[in-house]
Amino acid sequence: MTTRSLYRNGRIEFYDSVSLERMLPVAPVVFYDDFLGNALDTFKWGARDTAGGAEAVVADAPNGVIGLALDATSEIQLAGIDWADQRTLVLNQGLIFEARFRLSVLPTGAVIVVVGLEGDHNAAVDTVAESIWFRADGNGQITVENDDTANETSKVATGVTLTTADWIIARIDCTDIADVRFFINGERVAASTTFNMSTVAALALQPVARVSKGAATTVGTLQVDYVRIWQNRA
Repeated sequence: MTTRSLYRNGRIEFYDSVSLERMLPVAPVVFYDDFLGNALDTFKWGARDTAGGAEAVVADAPNGVIGLALDATSEIQLAGIDWADQRTLVLNQGLIFEARFRLSVLPTGAVIVVVGLEGDHNAAVDTVAESIWFRADGNGQITVENDDTANETSKVATGVTLTTADWIIARIDCTDIADVRFFINGERVAASTTFNMSTVAALALQPVARVSKGAATTVGTLQVDYVRIWQNRA
């Protein structure tokens, strides 16, 4: 058996000791989507697509996968999912975000991929007012960043570079809002940087996964296997 448990921050989490996926967090508020079925669940998610950007469940993908893809047309494109600005996650309620994803087509040029948490959507990714996420800019190198409108940290290297075959489990731990922590495959990344999100303690957030570009022939595809989020009720 590879299932283990740990007790932290007053909650029990069951996890796979090989992959380190959090399989069952025991928390008052839990969200989970494995993208099973034949289409994106639009009750849970809102789609963000501009021009040739597209969101679709990947056909016959093991375990369920949503694909967010840009094509080579020279135009502004966006493919993404979020909660359509329904910001019902609360930063200072022990919020934790986890997702398994890969870059099945590596981003090129000025293509930007982000996966994590945000405030209200903006088509220009760098104009999103509040964010805590994993990011890739034009290649497979993963960085992390945060912005609470007062404290902003941009594109901090994680030391992780993905190929098209690499799936990663990415976790954002907001249990200390003055020191948010990022993990990839169970290992803390960017540990020497303090990611402070304490300006608005009860900041309302939503999950996001997106890939976007300006008018260019560049491409990129983000595939997300699952999203799991948990927090306290108050």
